[in-house]
Amino acid sequence: MRSSCFSHYPVRLVNGSSFARRLVPAVVLAAACTRAASRLLAQTPVITGPLTYEQALDLATARNLGVEAARRARAIREAAIRTARQIPNPDVSAEVSRDTPHQTFSFDLPVEHGGKRGQRIVLAQEELSLADVDVQIELRGLRRALRQAFYGLIAGDERVRIAESVLEISRRLREVAQARFQTGAAPRLDVLQADLGVTRADTDLDLARGTRIAAQASLNAVLNLPPQQPLTVAGALGDHATAISYDHALTLATASNVDMIGLDRQIAIEQRRVELLRAERTPTPVFSVSGLFNNPPDFTVGPRAAVTVELPIFSRNQGQIAESIATTAQLRARREATHRTVENEVFGVVARIDAVRRQVDAYNQRLVPTARDLEALAQESYQAGRTSVLGVLDAQRSVRDLNREALQAALDLQVALADLEEIVGTTIR
Repeated sequence: MRSSCFSHYPVRLVNGSSFARRLVPAVVLAAACTRAASRLLAQTPVITGPLTYEQALDLATARNLGVEAARRARAIREAAIRTARQIPNPDVSAEVSRDTPHQTFSFDLPVEHGGKRGQRIVLAQEELSLADVDVQIELRGLRRALRQAFYGLIAGDERVRIAESVLEISRRLREVAQARFQTGAAPRLDVLQADLGVTRADTDLDLARGTRIAAQASLNAVLNLPPQQPLTVAGALGDHATAISYDHALTLATASNVDMIGLDRQIAIEQRRVELLRAERTPTPVFSVSGLFNNPPDFTVGPRAAVTVELPIFSRNQGQIAESIATTAQLRARREATHRTVENEVFGVVARIDAVRRQVDAYNQRLVPTARDLEALAQESYQAGRTSVLGVLDAQRSVRDLNREALQAALDLQVALADLEEIVGTTIR
């Protein structure tokens, strides 16, 4: 309901040219900065020498397109702060009529008070923190993808090395079998079986090289590099696999988990929204000054002043405030549920890391060395004529399988650490 000393006239000329003059240069500058950033990201960096994990992480953080898109979203929320700082524009209206008075000119100025503008700014600043949460969400996925791709490429290099070693051993065995066949100490069946082992080893090497190329393309995608970009990495599958306790991991997750941080920010935003809605209960008076001209025979010029105030009788933002309070309660419940889920996920992943770490130690310290010793003994026995070539091939197959299993176990350890980093929300050094 409105109470006014006079009614508004139909023709209004809103003065917004000054705001447009301020906005256009800002838009042009933002567009220029965006184009410059796009050109910078499009450039392919020159990578000299093997790439360490720390260097890959820095490069991915600076060049990944998903992270860059999340960073640019910050400008949208910063623009919302500028919008919140704006004050209502005055209205200027003029009317020419055949009725008296023949000319009318009025100036209306709304004046906000009660802290409404300040609460709008505070709310927009609080919403700006969600831009940081969006960046952290992208970084969370980036860290996981980078660890998997980086150590996947190391695993690919190791598979190629193992396949080349197996191929070399198979060729030596074929030479021994051929020499023994020529001297009559071994049947031709041994030569055929040894030759079959060379063919199998050569096929495995081709597969390992193809897998390595695919792993390189995956890492290039994370680093925003062309798929055919040559890339070498430095390190071992056991790097950056520091043991971490459940209590330490849970402390990190409680402080850095992105989902919980995002819920905390949303709770703070809803609290600010309630404060704004309560401030908006205060009416905004509109002060009007007008002039009446050419009203014969009463007067030629006549001034007039008025104040228009909305009476907050029926609507006082009750529904919006109740909705925001209920949303806050729901967000708090979701945060509690998320915290419990994080506790269980951290416990499970830490247990998996410990189990995989013990498996890796078993392969590296006992299983693989023992299999290699058995392979060497089998080759010596075959050269001495005490066993058949089938025993050597079986020993080679056992070494090959154990090497693959040990390699997969080490890669599983890095995947488990990537899962823990994703839950924790930060890099585990």
